[in-house]
Amino acid sequence: MKAIKVGTRGYFFSFDDPYFTTLYVINGKNRIFICDTFLGPDPMKKVLNFLEKEGVKDKKIVVFNTHYDYDHIWGNQLFKNSIILAHELCVKELEKTGKDDLKQFEAHKKGDVKLVLPNTDFKERLVFSDEGVEFYHTPGHTADSSSCYDSVDKVLIVGDNLESPFPFIRILNIQEYTNSLREYLTRDVKIIVSGHDELMYDDSLLRANLEYLENFAPNKIDRTNFSKKHRGIHFNNVKTVGELLKMKGQNVESLEYYREASAILSEAEQTPQIDELKESIDNIIEKLSV
Repeated sequence: MKAIKVGTRGYFFSFDDPYFTTLYVINGKNRIFICDTFLGPDPMKKVLNFLEKEGVKDKKIVVFNTHYDYDHIWGNQLFKNSIILAHELCVKELEKTGKDDLKQFEAHKKGDVKLVLPNTDFKERLVFSDEGVEFYHTPGHTADSSSCYDSVDKVLIVGDNLESPFPFIRILNIQEYTNSLREYLTRDVKIIVSGHDELMYDDSLLRANLEYLENFAPNKIDRTNFSKKHRGIHFNNVKTVGELLKMKGQNVESLEYYREASAILSEAEQTPQIDELKESIDNIIEKLSV
């Protein structure tokens, strides 16, 4: 665990195992706000021990889950007697997927994880005006994705709505996602905290993610200088949108995304796995073209 003091009252925690993940703590006047709880009780006990050594204790704890993904909520059980706050859709998603995630990602558990859902929800926003802390709905990475704004230190916590180098598109909400990122730019922000990146002291990644979403359409993104990582994420985004449109019966629109997915694979280093994937996508293209 790595811990960094931020501003006048913030703490940024990051973990490298099994992949780089962060959480953020705001030491308010009367409350401690913990934004996301990582992968279980063991790392969260370390967070609490660190905070106690820093003199951050004897206050009510408010936990905030930015969205329902398991790597942001598995430490909730340590705070089941506190307010655990999230968007109302977060609770509904966890009711559907939470138990399956415990089995599917069992190797990622940090401690004896028991699923604990948020016990307090909101629809648009919830503000602790006496603390200068606001939680509000910012659909993007997921439909329930929400953000936290600390108006004292001008810190914006965005969960997985920002990712390097590109955002991950999982649902057909690109316009909503774009609007959420545009809203971020209207705020007075000095520091941005995302779920899987180092602290950001400028808005360069925000603007890059926004530009990507604003231009996301078949063959509209310039792939000339793509790295392997850029290509992989863009391929997954294009393929995902193609699949989702196909499921909705929008075959004409779906076809264009599958064609771009095939073109991206043609640009990649050829391996048996790539060849097999391309063959599968080309078979879908053939069926959609009939």
